[in-house]
Amino acid sequence: MVLMAALNVAAQQGTAPPSAAAGPTEVTVGTYVNQIYAMNLKENVFTVDFYIWFRWKGNTVNPIETFELMNGKIEEKKLVPTRDIGDEHYAQARITAVINKFWDVSRFPLDSHDLTIFIEDQDNDITRLRYVADAQNTGFDKDLKVLGYKVTGSQPSITDNHYNTNYGDISLPVGNESIYSRYGYAVLASRAGYSYFLKLFSTIFISAMVGFLAFLVKPVDLDPRFGLGVGALFAVVASTFIISSELPDSDRMTMADRINTASMVMIFLSLIQSAIALKIYERSENGRLTANRLDSICIAAFPMVYCLWILCIVLTR
Repeated sequence: MVLMAALNVAAQQGTAPPSAAAGPTEVTVGTYVNQIYAMNLKENVFTVDFYIWFRWKGNTVNPIETFELMNGKIEEKKLVPTRDIGDEHYAQARITAVINKFWDVSRFPLDSHDLTIFIEDQDNDITRLRYVADAQNTGFDKDLKVLGYKVTGSQPSITDNHYNTNYGDISLPVGNESIYSRYGYAVLASRAGYSYFLKLFSTIFISAMVGFLAFLVKPVDLDPRFGLGVGALFAVVASTFIISSELPDSDRMTMADRINTASMVMIFLSLIQSAIALKIYERSENGRLTANRLDSICIAAFPMVYCLWILCIVLTR
């Protein structure tokens, strides 16, 4: 009777089962990146080849079977059989995946990116499973290369990811919040120096300077005077289309857009100056002197203003 009474009291008080009292299973997770390739700014994707491993205690979870990639699609998954290390289970897999990444190209072509892999458990929320980063063993191959970029480091992270939905489970309240432990591993990549920048914009810079050479031609020599500026303008426009073809659609002005715009504005202003100089030149002898003086000022002022404008664009973040 005493035993029955004790059981009834425990039931009335809502005593939690031992497994719930123990809390979520801590799962140590780590990654090792072998390769990153097919990085495509235009399509907002990159492909990564990496190892992932888990260590955990107990038999309530099996993270190697239930983990999922949250920001991409697994193309290939090779599992290594689970084995025990002391009182821990250990499991590993090699993954090839296509990762979706919305690039921040506001500083293109001097851009930097975090190439991040996000992992969650699809079956167990944070009340049953919590990730712990194996920061000591996580890393990337010493020969890892990202085309056009320099790998500068990496960063593992653990966060709690909230979902404000009951996923259609009518046994739960509408808008019920679910929380899952999320593991992230970011490879940090940035442009190495200014070589790609100069390669990309050399045509634009040279075209602008060629356009400014019109100030050395007499205003009445219409073909070379205006032809230099018009030719330079078309060259910049053509280069703008080529650069835009490498980038995703965006409603923001990138650094490349600002440089292209500055180049077109300066060349257009040089054409306006040529029209004004022609008007002044044809008035009288004094007009010719004034037009020549104006050209002498502009041949120094335009390149100087243009270079300062480009420098401000490059240095402004």
